[in-house]
Amino acid sequence: MPPRPPRQARLALPAPSAVSEPSPDPFEVEPAHHRWLLTTCVAGIAGSLVIGSAVLGIFGENAAPRDAYAAVEKASLTGNYPDSARSGRSVLGRKEFSSTYQPQADSNEQPVVPERDLNNANLYPEITSGDLPYSEDKPIVINADIDGVDNDENITTITKQVPPEPTDETFKLGKGQTLVDMLTDRGVSLDAAKALVAAVNPIFPVAMIKPGTPVEVTLDRQIDFYGREVTFPVELSFSPGPKETLTVEADEDGRFQAAIEGTKAGTKSQYAQINHFHTHAEVGSSLYGTAQDNKIPDYIIAEFTRIFSYDVDFQRQVKASDSFDLFYGNPLTGSSSRRMVLHYASLTLDGKVKTYYRYTTSDGQTDYYDEQGRSAQKSLLKTPVSGAKLTSGFGMRIHPLLGYSKMHAGVDFGAPEGTPIRAAGAGIIEVAGRHGSFGIAVEIKHNDRYETLYAHMSRLATGINQGTRVNQGQIIGYVGETGRATGPHLHYEVHVDGQPVNPSRIMAAGGRQLSGKEMIKFAQVKQRVIALMQQAPSPLQVAQAKQ
Repeated sequence: MPPRPPRQARLALPAPSAVSEPSPDPFEVEPAHHRWLLTTCVAGIAGSLVIGSAVLGIFGENAAPRDAYAAVEKASLTGNYPDSARSGRSVLGRKEFSSTYQPQADSNEQPVVPERDLNNANLYPEITSGDLPYSEDKPIVINADIDGVDNDENITTITKQVPPEPTDETFKLGKGQTLVDMLTDRGVSLDAAKALVAAVNPIFPVAMIKPGTPVEVTLDRQIDFYGREVTFPVELSFSPGPKETLTVEADEDGRFQAAIEGTKAGTKSQYAQINHFHTHAEVGSSLYGTAQDNKIPDYIIAEFTRIFSYDVDFQRQVKASDSFDLFYGNPLTGSSSRRMVLHYASLTLDGKVKTYYRYTTSDGQTDYYDEQGRSAQKSLLKTPVSGAKLTSGFGMRIHPLLGYSKMHAGVDFGAPEGTPIRAAGAGIIEVAGRHGSFGIAVEIKHNDRYETLYAHMSRLATGINQGTRVNQGQIIGYVGETGRATGPHLHYEVHVDGQPVNPSRIMAAGGRQLSGKEMIKFAQVKQRVIALMQQAPSPLQVAQAKQ
């Protein structure tokens, strides 16, 4: 049997409807010209699907704004999330969906960050900088329009004025005036003036500024913290000495800085060392108390009292309205500066002035001399104890212990126990120790006519023995109440030719009188002391400046 020719494959399509015609041969090959129709149909269907998907993406449901759903797995909703989240329903957004719906994130896109649950402030999802729209690799541009206000009724218009120019001024400090006073008088606030002075003091104490010193200041009008216009010293300068200029400047924050021109910051002025002090005051309740109030050292007060003790009875002659003037400091000669000395002493009593200057003669003897070169030192002191009060005078009196009238051959000075007692004049000690009803006493023979007695001491000074020679003003003992006494005091007697006399009425002979070359040198010392005294601050001013 001859072989059959090979068959060609054909596509079997169902008939559109059932007919009675006989079925075609299933092995019959369809003519080839119908293949293009099948290819065209398949390509058309595929193209329709692509175009339809694109149109649906643009105009379909996804084109409208919709709530974003977080791709969160159901199993991960644990912890402090709302109950609706635990039940499988998402509350992220405005719509809910059943637990059967599990939105999946596209693997090619960034995962959607879960929205923060504001009801649980302690939950913060892990967010990296890359997730933020303004991270370095995601620049963002914000465009905004600002609309003007249509209603201008509530708008306040402020006219900006040009601030006034700073002004320069020069003034001089008057006697008794301070730098703070001069600044406040020109409208500067008290706080600003004190702050400026506080900056100056470490460089040069303002208390040392000499009266009449020119001070240049630049004043500016500024706005303070409360919006008020105030006067502010932006710069100030003056010369502490002939070779220096001190300048104070305010920085942009209003803080003051002071410096000597041409030196490093913080360098003190070469004129800042205070070597001398000058005090003038009324006596007031007592000379000693007033001197202490003015910060005068005790040993200067004692020296001042000793100088005038030859002529002045401080208990009877000095009144509250009287005044004193003193100048002390480092010695004018020599290299020692450990202890200051009194250079000038003046006392005004009832309008009469007595003045003394310290001077050392060519033979090395130092003393105080008045304007005519007469020594203040007399043969005897009228008051051998400082700061004492006269409690009993010379003459007949009722004895406080014996109770009957008895001659009081001396004067009594009431003073605290332990107060130093000084020799009224130079001489030889004849009695030193217990002396009957006088208790512990010292008796000094000054010359053939004068003798003095000091009684009721608490103890003798070191080196005071019978036969010892003492100088005028030397400490010989201390106030007490030994012997027949009712309290601590000094009983002081003066004998002339063996007879007791009233110590307050003794007209003792004067001391040394300067003349010739000594008088010329003394006049030069006087001029130097007066010049230094005019420039020196008071110890009270310096103490207040340091506070």
